[in-house]
Amino acid sequence: MKRQQIKPDHTLEPDPDRVVRIALDLVEKIRDEDPRRMFDELTRLAERHPAKYAQVTMALAAFVNPDEGMVALEDRVWSITEARVAQHISAVAG
Repeated sequence: MKRQQIKPDHTLEPDPDRVVRIALDLVEKIRDEDPRRMFDELTRLAERHPAKYAQVTMALAAFVNPDEGMVALEDRVWSITEARVAQHISAVAG
């Protein structure tokens, strides 16, 4: 049996507040959830709703202050990563 292919929805999200809420949810999820689960969720959004995915990506890009510089951005990514690794180590050790 063939799996029915879902046709992508190229409709823009008309409510900019909803786009911002989705982007902010991602900001929280990257710190709290399993990154593989988040990756799968984002992949599905990009496949099924590419226009909304683009809107959310653009909102996330707007959140970043380019004047901070790459070092500050890298430090932020590393701090999130290190916190996640520490969480997993303490869960395994405990």
